[in-house]
Formats: sequence, C-alpha cells, structure tokens
Amino acid sequence: MQYILGLPTDHVESIDDFGTGPAIAEIASTAEKLGYAGVFVTDHPAPPKSFIDAGGHHTLDPLIALAAAAVSTAKLKILTNLYIAAYRNPLLAAKSVATLDNLSQGRLILGVGAGYLEGEFKAAGVDYQTRGELLNEHLEIITQAWTGSPISASTSQYEAEDIISLPTPFQRSDSSTIPIWVGGNSKNAMQRTARFGEGWIPMPTPKGMERFVKTSAITDVKSLSKKIDDLSGIWESHGRNDKPSIAIEPWDAGRLGTDDWEFHKYQTRLEEFSQMGVTHIPVMLSSIGREFDRSRSEFIDLISEYAQMAGI
Repeated sequence: MQYILGLPTDHVESIDDFGTGPAIAEIASTAEKLGYAGVFVTDHPAPPKSFIDAGGHHTLDPLIALAAAAVSTAKLKILTNLYIAAYRNPLLAAKSVATLDNLSQGRLILGVGAGYLEGEFKAAGVDYQTRGELLNEHLEIITQAWTGSPISASTSQYEAEDIISLPTPFQRSDSSTIPIWVGGNSKNAMQRTARFGEGWIPMPTPKGMERFVKTSAITDVKSLSKKIDDLSGIWESHGRNDKPSIAIEPWDAGRLGTDDWEFHKYQTRLEEFSQMGVTHIPVMLSSIGREFDRSRSEFIDLISEYAQMAGI
C-alpha cells in the first residue's frame, strides 16, 4: 500500500500557510522525507457559490500547484485528483500536462474525471450533458498529441490541422507516456479506465454533496468490493493483463486529528482495502471545504503522526 498526501491548497483563506511556493515546497518535501509516495491536489476553476455554501471548496490551479511540489522534491509522485480535462481545450491541456511531466522528470500521474458541477461547466462554456463523451474525446486527442506526431481534429469548438505538440512526455523507464488514473464510479468511468488508464479512483459521496455529485454511490465496504469486481471484469474484457492501480481512502473512520477519528476502524479498513486490491490511499488530513484552524507547522506535525500510524 502506498500513501498520497492531499495538499491543503484548497484553503485559500489561509493562502500564506498553504498556498505559496515556499508553503507547498515545505509540505511536499516533508512528505517525501516521511515516505509518502506522492501528493495530490483537486480542481475547481470556477465553483458556484451554492457549491461553496454547501461545503464545497476552492482550489489553486492544479498544474501550477503541483509544479511547486515537483521542483522542491526528487522522487515524490504528483497526482491531479481530479483534473477536469473537459474544461480545457484538449491541445492546451496536452501541452500543460506534458510540460509539468517534464518539469517533474516523469513523476506526474494524471487523474481525470468527467466532472459534476453543472454551474462550473456553464462558467467554462462547456456542455454539461455530454461531459462523459467530451472527456473521452479529449483523452483521445491528448494522448495522440503526446506522441509528437501531427494531429488533426475538428469540432464545433476548434479545428486543428496537422498540429504538432512538443515536448512529448518525459521518457520513463517503463513507459513513454503519462499514466492516467480515471475517477468516478459509473460503468462509463470504468470503461474509460480500461480504455485509457492505468488506475482507477473510486469516489465515495461526501455527506451534503449528494445533489452535486452525479455518480453511482459507494456507501460501504461491500459496495466498494462490488465495484472493484465490476472493474476487474471490464479490465479483462479490454484484454488488459496487468492490474490497475486503485486509490481510495477509508471514508467512514474519520480523519486523524478530529473528534470522529476511529484508529482501529481505520486500520481495519486499510487491511480490508488491501485485500480487495486497493493499491494507494489518498490521505486528506485537512478539512476540505470546511474551516481548518491549523497552522502549517501543525499540519506538518499531523502528516508526521499519520506516517507513524500507517507505518509508512
């Protein structure tokens, strides 16, 4: 099991503590020294007020925030969790993502999702109803652009003719392209994972977000196990002989440092998840979308405490 720490960059109200270059660098480098496998950030470029009022959150630009983490570390993976590719022109997205991958020397994992905030799609000028098809279309173009060969694509939004996008992704020892992890619980998301990805990020629905998050529910360990079985069948039907990475955190055992934290339940969930095939734990120690009254030094103490608890 590997652990990927969520950077508290959503707390824009505490930008000096969590959202500056030195702040991100200190947190990321500490996570690397403690043995975390990576860090991740989220993506909400234009969240509606109704979403924020219901417990939703702001973000920094994910690729820029992860660039700060990349240049301050040497081995730490950087993950977008999740990057909503449909908000961006796919060729601009391909360029930005490949740039970050080279800057980090091949440490980027591109976590993508179809998105769920209708108001944010409207603000970005993107059709909400066809977001799944649009993500598939964008992933096709992005992955083709990463080859460095000329690419042509025409839609009602753009027309690209013999476009060459350089640089290509950083040349890894085991792959020449950027690993893609797909978020979402639907069958379409699982099909997308098997078609484009190396990993899957299932998403339990947080309390209060039911009217915003439009995906199949994962409410308990049994439903998670069923979804993993479904993914395995889809994975094999696509002729995939490897095993997908699966990243999900125990969501029903509380959060370390809060009153609802249940140590033994959390440990039990880690063991159960490992047996089911979960490979990565996204560790969110800040109170995403809600008031967070810790300083950066206190947060760093918390990630150290978690590392000791998990035996990282």
